[in-house]
Amino acid sequence: MRIKQTIIITILSFLLLSCESTSTIRKSSLSLEVKEMTGITEYKKGNYEQAFNLLKEPAAWGYKGSQYVLAYMFLKGQYVEQSILLGMGWLGVAKEANVKEWNTEYEYFYSYATAEQKQNINEIVNEYIKRYGLKAQHVTCQKSLNTSTNKVDVKCHKYESLSTLYEVDMIE
Repeated sequence: MRIKQTIIITILSFLLLSCESTSTIRKSSLSLEVKEMTGITEYKKGNYEQAFNLLKEPAAWGYKGSQYVLAYMFLKGQYVEQSILLGMGWLGVAKEANVKEWNTEYEYFYSYATAEQKQNINEIVNEYIKRYGLKAQHVTCQKSLNTSTNKVDVKCHKYESLSTLYEVDMIE
């Protein structure tokens, strides 16, 4: 009888611990890539709510194209409350892809910021790189020239499906 109770307690403990909420989860690269492509398409169509809902997950997992589009959604206030700080945070972490156009845009916007704004931008970019950066999310990205648009396409891929998922900040 004692062994039976021990086994039941052990099984119940295991079940309870496995149900405990954790932010470390697994995600497939393919589902993130599909959400990113679909989200960017919706953004280009002007469907900002759908775009945001599709892009926030790949952005949180470190996908640079999603991060770049979220940056502009925050900078312009498209579906989300306009926030230069959050927009620059996303643009700053998207810069990890080292796309010349993105880097130039970031530097241009940054040059118009006050000293206090620059300090706040630096802090949020550093925080976003810790949360959503290439290393933090175990992501690699490759650039290629899209000959139909003459723009750089960035394709990202998770090389490790286990990462910590952070929520997307909606307010400063």
